[in-house]
Amino acid sequence: MRLIAVRRAVQLLVVAGLCQLPWLNLAGWRGVNGSFFALDFLGIPFADPVGAAQVAAMGFLPAGRLLAGAILSLCIALLLGRVFCSWVCPYGFLSELVYALRWRRSGARMVARQAFWGKILLLVLGLVAALGAGFPVLGVVSLPGELSLLPVFAWQGDDAWLLLGAAAVPLAALALEFATGRRLWCRLVCPQSVLLGLAAKCLPGAVPGLRIGWQATKCTCKGKAPCQLACSLDLNPRRKGGPDRQDCTHCGDCINACAGYGKALEWAAKNATGKKRIFFVDSL
Repeated sequence: MRLIAVRRAVQLLVVAGLCQLPWLNLAGWRGVNGSFFALDFLGIPFADPVGAAQVAAMGFLPAGRLLAGAILSLCIALLLGRVFCSWVCPYGFLSELVYALRWRRSGARMVARQAFWGKILLLVLGLVAALGAGFPVLGVVSLPGELSLLPVFAWQGDDAWLLLGAAAVPLAALALEFATGRRLWCRLVCPQSVLLGLAAKCLPGAVPGLRIGWQATKCTCKGKAPCQLACSLDLNPRRKGGPDRQDCTHCGDCINACAGYGKALEWAAKNATGKKRIFFVDSL
């Protein structure tokens, strides 16, 4: 529960910070500026890797800070997995809230491999479209970036249609997820999750990183598997080796659900050789 509380606090701080950022920048504070397309955080550049890929697809060399920010974002995913999705992404936060209101506890599970390959296809088609259209097409459906621009459009207040247009896709996606009881966008569409997921999956065991480990000897759920029901992305935390790093966002929901059943699921850290696993969930 402590882990979940910390994660929720971080998500709320991110949303509150985005809402206040235009006013802070107007007042002269430039410590943080930009959006989730390209963000400068205390002098450190962060950027959407898909945005940099689209610039490259259009035949341009990404600017130095944009390229550096994209590489830094991918390096974080390489080391820690897709933590951006469950700790920072404003759409991920809203999607989780909608899912909690309309929690679907049963039904067919989405197949991880098919879902990820579908997102890869959409990303490739988007890059081809960017090349043909001459502008970053996928930016229109980049929900973290679109949501991070809403406070700017609201502050400007001179074009209600621009504000409505930026909010239309996120609102439509959330409405569809509420109707179906599934986190469809994050699981089946989000182009940002493709490159972050590939980075998270890259060189498994070759770098230190977070894992979810399942110890069958500690499992006392007697087949009920509450941890599997807890995953809003339809992943199986009891999979050998843990959920696939390309899909798992390290939200901790499965670990929290498992806490009353012998703590069979735990966060784990692998050393550089991938041979040693150290469990440290009790220290959180």
